[in-house]
Amino acid sequence: MAEKEGNVEGCYHSAEHMIPQVVQMEDEAKAAKAIADAANQGVEAIQKLGSFIDRAFGNTISNSIGLIGDKLAYYRLERAISLKDKVEKRLKEKGISASKFVPISFGLPLIEKATIEDDEDLHTKWANLLANAMDPTYKGSIKRSFVGILAELEPIDAQIAQLVVAEYLRSPASSRDQQLFDLARLASALGIPRVEAEISVRNLLRLGVFKPGVVSSQSISFGNNQLSSYKDADLFGVTVLGIEFVKSVSSS
Repeated sequence: MAEKEGNVEGCYHSAEHMIPQVVQMEDEAKAAKAIADAANQGVEAIQKLGSFIDRAFGNTISNSIGLIGDKLAYYRLERAISLKDKVEKRLKEKGISASKFVPISFGLPLIEKATIEDDEDLHTKWANLLANAMDPTYKGSIKRSFVGILAELEPIDAQIAQLVVAEYLRSPASSRDQQLFDLARLASALGIPRVEAEISVRNLLRLGVFKPGVVSSQSISFGNNQLSSYKDADLFGVTVLGIEFVKSVSSS
């Protein structure tokens, strides 16, 4: 009789040890459901997001970047799903049905930055960058550094870069190398204070999107060299990197 009681007691202790595990599993299930509910997205939406990440980058990072699991913040989930929708729409508009994988070294930091972007125009540029990277027909150059550049831009910086590069590309190819842009005129055209325009231009200079202007004098020379005047940010030009970057974050 004592032996049977001992067996019963042993079973009781075993069940007792199982209770915390069951509670933990229930808590994890509730947490996962709460994440989806709070973002007004069902489990199906999260599964679609996971499938999209697998299609974009292969299946190596979908569960390693904090997008699917209990570490996911509600806000990042919403932005990730919005990013997915924008990228898929962009690829569909271009008629791309078989996209290519994006290297993890490029895709992982892109997803991390894009899912915390609260400006809608910049968020769309993240989507354009990813869509172009996934597009096997894209003819431009896309570099890993573009993720870092976009992450460093304010909305007005992106607007200025887009405006200046578009104007540069509209000019005759024969005169582009000498083309410089006037900071004061830029500020006037945008209707913003000159100091705000200068802050943006200097940031774009720092990132290598723009380059300081240099004006050579045709009438004054020193030996066989013409004298040049360094214009800093007052007059500035566009770099090859800047052109390719702006193309990569554009929808066309």
